[in-house]
Amino acid sequence: MRKKILIVALFLLTALVLSGCTGAIAWPGLAAANGVAYLAHTNIAYAVDVRTGAKLWSFTGDKSGFGSSPSLFVTTPVVTEDGLVILLDSGNKHMMYAVDSNDVDQEKKIPNVKWRFSKVSGHWVAAPLIVGNRLFAPNSDGKVYVLDLNDGKSEKTAIQVIPLSKSDNQTDRLWAQPVTDGKRLFVTSLDHRLYAIDLETYDVLWNEQLSAAIPGSPVLGSDGMLYVGSLAKQLERFDPATGKHDTVLDTNGWIWGTPIVDGDNLYFNTVLNVGSSSEGYLYSYNTKDGKLNWDPIQLDGAITASPLLLGDRLIIATESGDVYSVGKDGTVDTWYHPDTKGKAYTTPVIAGDYVLVAYLESDYYLIALDSDGDVKWTFAGK
Repeated sequence: MRKKILIVALFLLTALVLSGCTGAIAWPGLAAANGVAYLAHTNIAYAVDVRTGAKLWSFTGDKSGFGSSPSLFVTTPVVTEDGLVILLDSGNKHMMYAVDSNDVDQEKKIPNVKWRFSKVSGHWVAAPLIVGNRLFAPNSDGKVYVLDLNDGKSEKTAIQVIPLSKSDNQTDRLWAQPVTDGKRLFVTSLDHRLYAIDLETYDVLWNEQLSAAIPGSPVLGSDGMLYVGSLAKQLERFDPATGKHDTVLDTNGWIWGTPIVDGDNLYFNTVLNVGSSSEGYLYSYNTKDGKLNWDPIQLDGAITASPLLLGDRLIIATESGDVYSVGKDGTVDTWYHPDTKGKAYTTPVIAGDYVLVAYLESDYYLIALDSDGDVKWTFAGK
């Protein structure tokens, strides 16, 4: 019997934390830049014209020389200012590709690979972070790799952010994109820790431990503090300079994704009741007042995607396939209800006048919605 993808992913995380098994989250990665949507969906990465929904190119990775297993593209693509698209193969090839969106074989609709990097021992799960001409790429082997964007070569020997486990219980895995304040790089891990790295020396300035795994990224609040959630069902506040931290909010479930910031407010979701009756709640927390703006809002399915801020409202995608519009006052409307089956686990993305939503187990991989939640086009892949 086919299990729900969310439940598989959640148990995958539990297995990683408890037993050190390997694996990757299997929902799509989505990004957009300069009128193009980039979708990493199972075995193929796509570039899609935002105006029309037409496929511009697709990429399936290397066919030979790097193992016989198919590629697995699920990590959020990262796009540079000059059109390089960083694609991560989260399968057993352990390959990072930099493909050139400005150099595409128009007959085959395949982009040229500018460089490759595969000198890692774990799966790629986290999206890398661009800082200037450097790429900071966390790998599930417990290291952050610093690469030169021009050629993909290591600027310096791979930085071991988390010492590799000496036992079979390998919990030192990095699943979330780093965050920077311009001086430091902040990295979360499944070993319950948040790390601060000096951007220039690459020294680990501090590391602090929480009481559960941290699958999402931290976020810098308007107060200059660092906020992060974990599977301990708590929102933590950190001093970026020292790592001193305290719990500011207890929640009703796992804080799975990355909070988003809007002024003094943080918006984030929780997942609870893992199993056939998974539930999702949306939280709104005011960092200045130190309290919730409204009671947590339960939607009709699990929420693994972070909220998307769209003007004066939040757009929330759920496992049920429905997309909700939530006002800053906590009012809820169904913004889009699919006319076919499908599940949304990925954070929606703004691209021009549209909001893009990626789907699994649906007749289409990607849809574009206008400001009223009406479908402008769908993309079926292949």
